[in-house]
Amino acid sequence: MHGSGTDGGHDTDTAGSWWAAAAANLLIGTVAIVPGVCVRWLLTRYVLAGCANGVGCGRGSPDNTVGMALGAALGSAFVLGMVLVVDVLMPWQEGRPLGLYLRLTTLVPAPFAIAQAAGWI
Repeated sequence: MHGSGTDGGHDTDTAGSWWAAAAANLLIGTVAIVPGVCVRWLLTRYVLAGCANGVGCGRGSPDNTVGMALGAALGSAFVLGMVLVVDVLMPWQEGRPLGLYLRLTTLVPAPFAIAQAAGWI
């Protein structure tokens, strides 16, 4: 129960809570690579250059556009749901510092950025 003194003796800013928040957000970031790749594909390959409104363009869309759009939409919704559960609901329920988890959500894009910089994706 939040705020009732039954927080299990968790301090507000211990090293264990810091590591748990960082690890949780980095793991969410590894899952976020999938929708990130889908969004990057849509932004780089699904561009209809030279078509004003798409009618009579002469160029068709690539075959896997629907799959990439679904992957981007569903994957992003899944990642946002994980952020909501892991960074808001779980710390609030356990009486952990909510601000710490929310500050460390900036680590979520780190695995995608590292993989992109290393040339893995």
